[in-house]
Amino acid sequence: MGTVLLSLSMGLVSGCFGSPEPQAEHVPRSDLVGEWHAGGMCDSSVRLGEDGSAGVSRWPTAVNDKGHIAQRKNSTGTWMLDTFQGKQELEVKLGKTFETVLLRQSDGRLMLLQIPGDDPDNSIGCRFMRVHEPS
Repeated sequence: MGTVLLSLSMGLVSGCFGSPEPQAEHVPRSDLVGEWHAGGMCDSSVRLGEDGSAGVSRWPTAVNDKGHIAQRKNSTGTWMLDTFQGKQELEVKLGKTFETVLLRQSDGRLMLLQIPGDDPDNSIGCRFMRVHEPS
């Protein structure tokens, strides 16, 4: 039940949260494989494997009422590229929870946008940029 609620709430996030970066379109799965990092207060990393495996380090999972990261997790799981209401999204599954990560363009580069927590109006956007491509 919690997984369903989290998936529904994250689906709503993707439609409600305003981001200044434009939606990335027609992203091939191979463009997502590699190491990604979000700097600043997010200070988090995600590794997306060619085989669909995912690993996260310091992944924000909750935000307090002041918009600061309150909880983080280190975990492994899986990922897949999906389409929801005509827009591509990255779905990361860690344990029993699914999290939607939005695909954006920033300065001509692909960016992953994670919105931690349950309330997109009281959250931050963690902007992940690729740091390593697979060899």
